[in-house]
Amino acid sequence: MGSMNIYDVARLAGVSTATVSRVINHSGKVSEESRRKVENVIAREGYIPNAFAHSLNTKKSATIGIICPVISDVNHANPVSELSRLLRREGFEVLLINTESNMESKRAFFVSLINRQVDAAIVIGCNTTQREKEDFQYAAEHIPVFIINGRIDGENIYCCLCNEAAIAREAVRLLCQSGHEKVLYLYDSQTYSGVKKLAGYREGMRAYSASEPIEIMLDSERSSFYGAAEIVRQSQGKLNFDAVFTADDSLAAGAMKALTAMGRSETPVIGFNNTILGACTSPELTSIDNHLCQQCSIVISTLRSVLHGEKPTQCLTLEGTFCWRESFPRPEEIPENGENAEGWSSFVTKT
Repeated sequence: MGSMNIYDVARLAGVSTATVSRVINHSGKVSEESRRKVENVIAREGYIPNAFAHSLNTKKSATIGIICPVISDVNHANPVSELSRLLRREGFEVLLINTESNMESKRAFFVSLINRQVDAAIVIGCNTTQREKEDFQYAAEHIPVFIINGRIDGENIYCCLCNEAAIAREAVRLLCQSGHEKVLYLYDSQTYSGVKKLAGYREGMRAYSASEPIEIMLDSERSSFYGAAEIVRQSQGKLNFDAVFTADDSLAAGAMKALTAMGRSETPVIGFNNTILGACTSPELTSIDNHLCQQCSIVISTLRSVLHGEKPTQCLTLEGTFCWRESFPRPEEIPENGENAEGWSSFVTKT
């Protein structure tokens, strides 16, 4: 049969259109005989329900929009992949939008998703501008909005993030109390996450170092790997640093490449986000894990609750953890009071 519709299915199965609808949507009571008749017709005729028409009737499209700033960035690609996997497991289709920028207004992208009648939007990260806040609040008037590793407060906005300021401060403490107080910090983003990491670095330097902060922001238009390598090479004879801390692993890998070429492969380096790059460098890179995959799982769980009409906690914060490797081996614990002690700070999910 050519263009088949629900009326054709009902006629061939000898049931009402309401029965066909209940079978397709798994809603309401249907006798086993009627269900079997409808399913047999659907299988025999290859009938595919009109998802758009269904969305008009139910106001639900079973589609979730994902807004990703830079899909080529491993820090964004990994959570997009994990979110897509989890959403499809839940029975949702995914509509992906790549904005190609961290700082561009998201209003047009939200409008596009709303017009396509998605059930919700998930955004990878956010920035701290007033325009960004207004864009999210506009979207939240129409659909639930969920943020991975960022925070904007507002009705119908739900966030999951890592306390990156605290773990960045801890990284500086460990470097300083291991004898490396001149910590160079490299970053290339002023997103919510980037701002928090930088704040943690500055707090750590104020608290634990006798040296002034040494921080350099790279041009976001350039490759973070090659940009960091160039910055470190150019610093020779100009910047006096004895450790490197970076806002992501790509920056750290670039810095390590330059340090090795300069004969400084023993300089401690700590990255951020704990990506696969950490295992690809030589020596392998110590990095901070902000638990993006766990954040994705939490967001999907929260999304499920919201779509079921529940009112879950609007913002959940995870604590970061260190993934110790060769570029800065796990040191002996030096508590803030200066005394040796067993164990490490516990970084667990806040409730």
